[in-house]
Amino acid sequence: MSIESLSIKYPKRPKKYSEDEWRSRVDLAAVYRLTNYYGWTSVVYNHITLRIPNTNTFLINPFGLRYDEIKASNLVKLDLEGNKLDNEDWPINKAGYNIHSAVHQARPNDLHCVMHTHEPISQTMSALNLKALPMVQEGCQIFERVGYHDFEGIVLDSSEKKRLIKSLGRKNHTLLLKNHGLLTAGPNAIWAFVRHQVFIRNSDIQLRALASGQKISKIPRKVMIHTREQFEGGTAQGGAAVRHPEWPAFIRLLDKIDPSWKT
Repeated sequence: MSIESLSIKYPKRPKKYSEDEWRSRVDLAAVYRLTNYYGWTSVVYNHITLRIPNTNTFLINPFGLRYDEIKASNLVKLDLEGNKLDNEDWPINKAGYNIHSAVHQARPNDLHCVMHTHEPISQTMSALNLKALPMVQEGCQIFERVGYHDFEGIVLDSSEKKRLIKSLGRKNHTLLLKNHGLLTAGPNAIWAFVRHQVFIRNSDIQLRALASGQKISKIPRKVMIHTREQFEGGTAQGGAAVRHPEWPAFIRLLDKIDPSWKT
């Protein structure tokens, strides 16, 4: 395998899309397919969005498609007010718009991709009066980066948006929606996806450790902060050809399964 295969090669751009929009569509379609691959889906429900760079628009899934049916071209483009700008025949999930537009409006400089699932491990955490505790080195990424939001019902009332943002806070990138599910966000698609994966894995370990009845080996606060900074600063990937070496690896996996995702 050549070094070129360790970077992402985007498919040819259709003329109707700008370069930024087409790359955003491909990246977001990849995250939907990966979410399906890991079994984090709820048939056609839940949502992942990605802001198109240098715009006040973002992409969301057409409400009614399974995640394995989503492609770069059938994602729906919305403005921050919820107006559909293409693929107008497809409905969108109103709760999805409320949750995601809240984050896109409140954190325009750092949280461009927002991912929300009802995956059972994180939902178990949401149903318990537990705070997420970093259990292993990867889990240190969530130290002091998780907010908690009390359940108010399905997020159909736009007035909840301001309370969601208050719960997320200014520095957090992860929000555990109590009795509901998990939300993670990041500056791009791979950051949001990796943070989702890290939270789920750490939660699985935390729940197993608690179920064992044995004393938990807690990581010292100073070490958690140091390790988090290693991940956030990039030194954790020392020696890698790219910032997130798993991203092109994920793309190769998706191409092997079904290359139609990027059309």
